[in-house]
Amino acid sequence: MKYIKSIIGYAVGFVIAYAIISFFTGGDKLKDFEPFHNEEGRFTVLFPGEPERKLEQVQTPIGTLELVMYNAGSKKTGFIVGYADYPQEMIDNSSVDKMLDGARDGAVANVEGELVSEKVLDFYSNQAREIEVKVPKQGTIKARLILIGNRLYQVMAISQSKSILEERSPEFFDSFKVDGVG
Repeated sequence: MKYIKSIIGYAVGFVIAYAIISFFTGGDKLKDFEPFHNEEGRFTVLFPGEPERKLEQVQTPIGTLELVMYNAGSKKTGFIVGYADYPQEMIDNSSVDKMLDGARDGAVANVEGELVSEKVLDFYSNQAREIEVKVPKQGTIKARLILIGNRLYQVMAISQSKSILEERSPEFFDSFKVDGVG
């Protein structure tokens, strides 16, 4: 599985690009956070209003991956949860670090951004990363990339305003839970 980093990068890069396009089309003001539970995705999170669901088929060297995304936000700030299930064989033949490296690299490359920071996280005994990416002329993305089994969750906040991002993203990130984990 020599393509593991690029395969993961395809899906994460797609979510990042989608986030940039999607958000700067909402209303002027962020709504209050409301609980949102998704049975199919097996997660709960606080979103600013009812999120929109988007499904994409992403072509990769190992075939088509189904990418599911939920987003809500305003013209200046957006929040997104995306996930994709990878073939178990790919998971079995790689390390979590390589997969998360690919997710990080795909996120940065797809938006031609600059990696500002990266932290290794423990998400209820599952490896995760938190990254911050500066996107020229667009703003800043903060993301948590969490691998649980064969599912990669991408929890992201993007904003043209660093102060809004710093103020609103902690509540969003801290609210993210996966059913049966933790």
